[in-house]
Amino acid sequence: MKSLFTTSALFIFFLLVVASCQTSSPTFSKRGEEYKSAREIAAAKRAAKKARGRDDKSSSVAGTSKDRTSRTRIPKRDLDSSIATVIETARSYTGVPYRWGGTTRVGMDCSGLLCTSFQSIDVALPRTSEEQSRFGNEVSPKELREGDLVFFGPNRRNITHVGMVTEVNGSNDVRFIHASTSLGVIENNLYSDHYQKIFIKAVRPPVF
Repeated sequence: MKSLFTTSALFIFFLLVVASCQTSSPTFSKRGEEYKSAREIAAAKRAAKKARGRDDKSSSVAGTSKDRTSRTRIPKRDLDSSIATVIETARSYTGVPYRWGGTTRVGMDCSGLLCTSFQSIDVALPRTSEEQSRFGNEVSPKELREGDLVFFGPNRRNITHVGMVTEVNGSNDVRFIHASTSLGVIENNLYSDHYQKIFIKAVRPPVF
């Protein structure tokens, strides 16, 4: 009798479990939604994540493009072809490390950069910055234009550094390229505090 009662109880419990399983909502579906298996849901999540990744990448590329466009140099005026060639040559060395006496992509010093750049139009500049300061007529900072040479040092009798004007964007924004001892070939604003403190003079080479 006891065995029969136990068997009946187990049978009833089994029926309840089966009924519960049949009436419960699918584990991976919400009420009112079409049933999807775990594999289907996982695949859908992977597809959605991949789509978000493409959107993020597209946004990133668009942002980068915009940033690059904003930094693109827009010429303020047409340059003489000789000046443009010299500036283009000098800029091709951007990032080359400083090396005293250097005139190649292995290393450049300030006067060597200008000698190499002017060679692109078959003009031989003097080798040192002090000698280059006498190659042409001195010009006022307000009259600077692309291709002019700018000189620096502790005083007018001791010129130790030279660069070349690459852009004149305004009265307080004149860019020049030079071989910096710490950063290599780079462009800076002549009117930054540092360079204004050591600026000596500007010279216009007679070839322009």
